[in-house]
Amino acid sequence: MQPVVIHTLVTDDGVTLQLAWIAPRDRRQPVVLATHGVGNSFTQSGLWQALSLLASRGWGVAMMNNRGHDWVAMNAGDRRWIGAAYETIEDSRRDFHAAQRWLRERGHPRIVLGGHSLGGLKACYTQAHFPADDVVGLAMFSSPRLPDDKVWNWPAHQQLLAHCREMVAQGRGEELAHIEMPTNTPAMKGLMCHRTYINKYGPDAATTALRFADRIRVPTFLLAGEEEKPQLSFSIDMEKALVNAPSVRRVMLDGCDHVYAGRHEAVADATHEWLVSLG
Repeated sequence: MQPVVIHTLVTDDGVTLQLAWIAPRDRRQPVVLATHGVGNSFTQSGLWQALSLLASRGWGVAMMNNRGHDWVAMNAGDRRWIGAAYETIEDSRRDFHAAQRWLRERGHPRIVLGGHSLGGLKACYTQAHFPADDVVGLAMFSSPRLPDDKVWNWPAHQQLLAHCREMVAQGRGEELAHIEMPTNTPAMKGLMCHRTYINKYGPDAATTALRFADRIRVPTFLLAGEEEKPQLSFSIDMEKALVNAPSVRRVMLDGCDHVYAGRHEAVADATHEWLVSLG
């Protein structure tokens, strides 16, 4: 495997991000450009461990921090607050675009966009609304249904939304709050501003991938573990919704949880098989 090298990216709106890069053996093969889930970071994600194993088989891997890394962070340069507490999902395409430019400048003509959990929804949003000719596939690892009317405490969610809207109306949308998430998914507690809760989980949220799945027109890979029931349920529905994707491969891994504990090799195996199918 090639060595891991950390690079710095700057988005077109001035956000500084980090990219962990493992070069491919053959630059003609697709490079997996992926990102982490909510409040996580590039090399702390369980997906990074799986993709590192994938890279040992010769595939190129670019694992990036997105602007939702950690719960709260300070951007280099202008010192604005970023992180999961302050992000706007629509801006995630700027993060992917910065990494895509970086890869193009280094002569990698075929890119697979991907992400773990919320990161997979960000990749899907980017490809659906801002498709690029050099993107040859989409990989969504353990992405959830957001908001999830199947498993969330819906009255509690509606109360949270109403409270956040009132705070925004009062000009207090950027104030932080400790959020008890109305859900049994992994991020049961969060720190975020009221504006961000509405942006991520409101009725018009860009995270609701089922609403725009028909805009995906590249081969798509959906992976979820047997033990992460909400993500598994979403992957089944997403497979049906991807009506214009030329191919969809959905994988359920036995004995696998949301962070892939003890199953990183299996995640790498399944991803390798799908990448081979892309040719």
